Amino acid sequence: MSNLLKVKTDFLQIDSLSLHSGKTLSPVNIAYETYGELNKNKNNAILVFHALSGSQHAAGLNKFAPSEFWSEENHVGWWDEFIGPGKIIDTNKFFVICGNCLGGCYGSTGPSSINLKTKKPYGGSFPKLTLTDLVYAQKKLVDHFGIATLHAVIGGSLGGMEALEYMLHYPVNKIISIGSCARMSTLNKIMNFEQIFAIEEDHDFNKGDYYDGNPPVKGLQLARMIAHKTYVDVVSLEQRARGEIIQEESDLKLYELMHRIESYMLHQGKKFVKRFDANTYLWIVQAIQSFNLARQYGNGDLKKAFARLTGKQINILIISISSDVSFYPEEQQEIVEALNHNKIPNTYVMVGSDKGHDSFLLEPEKYLSIREFLEN
Repeated sequence: MSNLLKVKTDFLQIDSLSLHSGKTLSPVNIAYETYGELNKNKNNAILVFHALSGSQHAAGLNKFAPSEFWSEENHVGWWDEFIGPGKIIDTNKFFVICGNCLGGCYGSTGPSSINLKTKKPYGGSFPKLTLTDLVYAQKKLVDHFGIATLHAVIGGSLGGMEALEYMLHYPVNKIISIGSCARMSTLNKIMNFEQIFAIEEDHDFNKGDYYDGNPPVKGLQLARMIAHKTYVDVVSLEQRARGEIIQEESDLKLYELMHRIESYMLHQGKKFVKRFDANTYLWIVQAIQSFNLARQYGNGDLKKAFARLTGKQINILIISISSDVSFYPEEQQEIVEALNHNKIPNTYVMVGSDKGHDSFLLEPEKYLSIREFLEN
């Protein structure tokens, strides 16, 4: 860890931000980090979108981000093995920007931020968000640096959705979407609803106004467990759980833990609640729940939605993960089919992995296609 490049979080303050709902947030802070140098022509910039529980801290070492949720688990950048000098996203060549999403809990304005009008955290009064809002806020970062056209936009999972949304609105040369989708599947809608229900039914939730009391720890813990089982394939889950000691204190009422996998899942949930805000989780999941590019831009037809890319100078890399059960490869293949229908230049790569959805965070050696695509 001592060899890691030390970085710091910066902030962009936006006077006001108009949301898809018609409401306005004012002022708005967007926490961000940058890596590498922006060249004179400002044509080497890459915008990276993080996943649901990610942050602006994509690379290097940052122990001191201004957030009560910044735990030791956050100190090393979540994509440090991918971003840096000579790495897949080579900062000797590219200027990389990563911002904490609007609604986040790592420095960007979100439900845990102070509402200047009330002098209290927004809590449940924070306006509902869409992915269009999240992308629009990140575009403000791009504008802040005076960048007319991004070299590339990259994201995995939630970040991959945002990358696809970005290309439909703003100038960019290359898009990389990893393990993602163009619209929520029925299965994901169900799992998202389970997570929403878990948080809102926690007796400490208090309609989101819990900051002067006890946070809804149990609800967030359960939400994380519901989601976590789709991030890693079952075999890997079993392997990780083998070294787990079955907890005696499980906080359950009557049931006594019988299996290491049960203890492992509880441990993952307890670890997560120390570094994330329940409201942020809820607001982002709600934004994901309404994500549907086909409905929003193509009257239900993804091919029509992508028709707006016709004539643009853009190239797209879509990456699937063979063992992904969070966003199945069929969901990325739907994107490719719609792009091909409109003759939009694209490349499709299937990464063979037994790590499941989290492969894009864990196995840089299997994502060399990203380097080739960016530097071609």
